[in-house]
Amino acid sequence: MHATLDTEARSAYDALAPAYDALTAEYPYAIWLERLVALAREHGLRGERVLDLACGTGNSFLPLLEQGFAVTAADVSPAMCAEARRKAPGVAVHEADMRALPVLGAFDLVTCIDDSLNYLLEPEEVLATFRGVAAQLAPGGLFVFDVNTLRTHRETFSETWSTDTGEHVIVWRGTGPADLPAGGRTQATVDTFSAAGPVWTRTTAEHRQRNHPPAELLEALAEAGLEAVALRGQRHGAVLDPLVDELAHNKVVVVARARKEVPE
Repeated sequence: MHATLDTEARSAYDALAPAYDALTAEYPYAIWLERLVALAREHGLRGERVLDLACGTGNSFLPLLEQGFAVTAADVSPAMCAEARRKAPGVAVHEADMRALPVLGAFDLVTCIDDSLNYLLEPEEVLATFRGVAAQLAPGGLFVFDVNTLRTHRETFSETWSTDTGEHVIVWRGTGPADLPAGGRTQATVDTFSAAGPVWTRTTAEHRQRNHPPAELLEALAEAGLEAVALRGQRHGAVLDPLVDELAHNKVVVVARARKEVPE
């Protein structure tokens, strides 16, 4: 059991926290969450209690608040949690490692989006997370999450780019292979240069991810007492397709629920 926070992921996002909102300013969070909630409703979502895992600076749960959900949130990064609390002071934001979640309540919906699960580098860590999620679900509750596809890992984690947001310059240097195999690990170095008056500061963090093939995720869900009720391939613009192609889509979206016991 993992009793401590994942120091590598925590450090990576602590370093990125001041620039994160500028970096993700063009992400269509409102549309994204609207479509994920609609997908969950198609598969039985009824209540309004939500736990948002890996909530970051709160961008992944602010649209849920606007939709009328009662939100609880958690993230491994203290700096990201601080930003989320600043934006939504009425939301309980917990600093927590998703691999060793305390029971935070009984939720109708648990969300974990924006490829957060890809930061878990061992299948055993994914299983521990799924078991923790299962313990949070109210009867009939649903779990909605996404992971990066093999295409995203091969392309995004093998390229170099930079962006200037005005207050921050962010340089992404992917060092992973462009032919990453299924289940392989990849990484990128992210340098953030921030203006503090006439002085610029620099922080550097390593972002390491693992490709989690859909079949492996389904197996882990089953072992954790969950079953997938929907798989979707996601394209840019939060477009969800009914079939998943790891070489065509940029994300895989999964909806799962507690597995019903089969009478003997």
